[in-house]
Amino acid sequence: MKSMLEPDVLIVGAGAAGHSAAVMLRDLGFAGSVHVVHGEPHPPYNRTLVDKGILPGLLTVGQAALKDLSPLGVELEQGRATAVDADRCAVRLQDGRTPTYRALLLAMGSTPRPLLDRERTGVFQLHSADDAMRIRDHVGGDPTGRTVTVLGAGLVGSEVASYFATAGADVHLVARSDVPLARVLGRPIATRLSDLHAEHVTAHFGRAVIVLPPSGSRTRVRLDDGSELRSELVIVAQGTAPDTSWASSDAEGIRVDDRLRSITIPRVYAAGAASAHTMPDGTLRRIDHWDDAVAQGAHAARTIMHDLGEGEDPGPYRPVSGFSLQVHGLSIMGVGAAAPDPVIDTASSPDGSLITTFRDREGNLTGAVGLSTAPEILAIKTQLAGGR
Repeated sequence: MKSMLEPDVLIVGAGAAGHSAAVMLRDLGFAGSVHVVHGEPHPPYNRTLVDKGILPGLLTVGQAALKDLSPLGVELEQGRATAVDADRCAVRLQDGRTPTYRALLLAMGSTPRPLLDRERTGVFQLHSADDAMRIRDHVGGDPTGRTVTVLGAGLVGSEVASYFATAGADVHLVARSDVPLARVLGRPIATRLSDLHAEHVTAHFGRAVIVLPPSGSRTRVRLDDGSELRSELVIVAQGTAPDTSWASSDAEGIRVDDRLRSITIPRVYAAGAASAHTMPDGTLRRIDHWDDAVAQGAHAARTIMHDLGEGEDPGPYRPVSGFSLQVHGLSIMGVGAAAPDPVIDTASSPDGSLITTFRDREGNLTGAVGLSTAPEILAIKTQLAGGR
């Protein structure tokens, strides 16, 4: 029996991609040893529930936990990876251990993009369960009557602003873009979302920010038009970067082929937000959505099985999974992804619902986003999965 330091498959990261890969390996009948390195203090949990469940106090971290892997014979080890030794097929951990592998899956996910040079009172990022609990502690669990500034109007920033507004806070929502999320949702749906924000929060779109030293109990945010916002709480939600700097010098993540093998490191695979996919025009794309990370982890597991001589070639990975956004009572769903320079079309219905589709230059459907059109978007997801 192999030791804990000599697993057949080593997975770094126990989130969406890593957890999915471990489960898929066992579902496929892989009998070798599987070892998962997990770098957070809590057991692995569903990160989509950080702002949807843990921040509002609807769920504890334990209630957001992922399925226990131990009944599958998967070893979960607490630790932080610091380097990959490709020549030895080994990973160096912070505590000095260096487990070896036959196949290594990098599934570390992402980390918030830094905004400040140092921490300031009343300023929080929102990425992990601990972040959510720190924010709850800061407002005493009840944001009613508080003044809150959210920096960033992407998927997370939009949902966070919606939560605080619904809970009775006075919310400022700041974004660098004039129409936030236009590239992801298509401009018509993004414009509708911007209008909805304007009805529920004070929107400052098309603005850059400078966070200033606190004044009393309030943190000051100055915008590039000279205006100043004073808040009891500032939440930074301005995007993420791949958590791969320890394993690769490429700032975009681990470059992978269409089977999710690393292009530069032999016997290494990457999935989820850690992976950078090369597009037909040569650009790189990173998909930082939970459902897509789950799908990538499963696909990487199939590729690993094939490369170890125990399964069939899974074929190219195609993004067909989706994301959902609940903002101010409005539901937005997306599936797939936009191709480079996509052909975009938006159809509207008398009831106000919208569907935006993305096609490549050959006319093939690659993704879609719908506003209040869940059945239609799920049908498009089935179509994408079937390759039609």
